[in-house]
Amino acid sequence: MIKAEIANYKKRVNPKIARDISDIIKPYWKLIDNSSDYYKLRTLAFDIRRINIKVKKDVELLLGAFQKAAWQKIEGKIKRIEGTGKDKDFNSKNIKEFLDKHNIDGSYYRILLNAINENILINLCLEDFKLITNKIKKAKCSTFEIGSLVNNDIDRLMRPRLKGMKNAILILTGNNQTTLDELDFVWQSALKYLPKNGKTAFAYKIDDVNRLQLNLMAVK
Repeated sequence: MIKAEIANYKKRVNPKIARDISDIIKPYWKLIDNSSDYYKLRTLAFDIRRINIKVKKDVELLLGAFQKAAWQKIEGKIKRIEGTGKDKDFNSKNIKEFLDKHNIDGSYYRILLNAINENILINLCLEDFKLITNKIKKAKCSTFEIGSLVNNDIDRLMRPRLKGMKNAILILTGNNQTTLDELDFVWQSALKYLPKNGKTAFAYKIDDVNRLQLNLMAVK
């Protein structure tokens, strides 16, 4: 089905542009073929999903079809891995070891576990943590309140904590008056100081707090 979809869109696109789109996805095929690691495959799917170019509608549809084909291939491999009963080999003990290795205060272990295990609006998961911290050399955590959501205020908070970092985990705690726009504002501010290929993971809960609280882990 997806092959027919790609063939159909190719007919509607300039052949050179079609080749260029194919070349964007081409490196991923080999990476998918050569990987049997669950988390590596999830990372590849994440990277493919982020591919975005401003083009005419037919070209956009062709790129989308190629992305869909790559996702299907990844999902197929992941299902085979899961079908073997192979352990994904990552658990809460790995989080503790990671924090100890990078001399991060032990209180963040409980914060991360709560973000994963508590019944909250948006949970973190072990897979998120694995993807964010894979093959990094430095990590730092910080906790702070976000008062006025104006650019200068939030930039002042985010810039020094994310400067030079690669990925980040954001664990936010709001109250019943916190809006989605406020959460998005914090997230977008974080993305501003991360590289374009940076990854973020997010957790959110509602509690009895006066101001929006952020626990931030930044890694590189």
